[in-house]
Amino acid sequence: MTQQEFTERTGITPTAEDFDYIHAVYLNTSMDKDEFCKDFKKHGGSRIIRDVHVRVLNYEMKCERQKKVIDDLTDFLISKAHTSDDTDFRNQAVRMAGEVEVVKRTIELGLPLWDEDRKVVLSMIEEQGK
Repeated sequence: MTQQEFTERTGITPTAEDFDYIHAVYLNTSMDKDEFCKDFKKHGGSRIIRDVHVRVLNYEMKCERQKKVIDDLTDFLISKAHTSDDTDFRNQAVRMAGEVEVVKRTIELGLPLWDEDRKVVLSMIEEQGK
């Protein structure tokens, strides 16, 4: 939804900063534009909505940080598996990120594929051929 659409539907002309907040709240709902605008007119200034929005943002940031840690740890485990020739590290990476992700990262890291990796690639190719 654009700022102009919001203004036309609500009669409220928010600042650019306020509209960024409004738009972020809108994107985190399952409402259509009209339903959202109608409800926002009634409850948009609610402290509860602002508090929940802040909590959602904080949760999303926390999830992004955790995803980064998992991604880095997955790469570390894949590298360790290859340098020590130990599939236990690979298996742990698979438990963390999933088999397809491990194969993708192995390729991105420029490392040779293990037999398990090749089986995953072949099964994906077979699925595409059906």
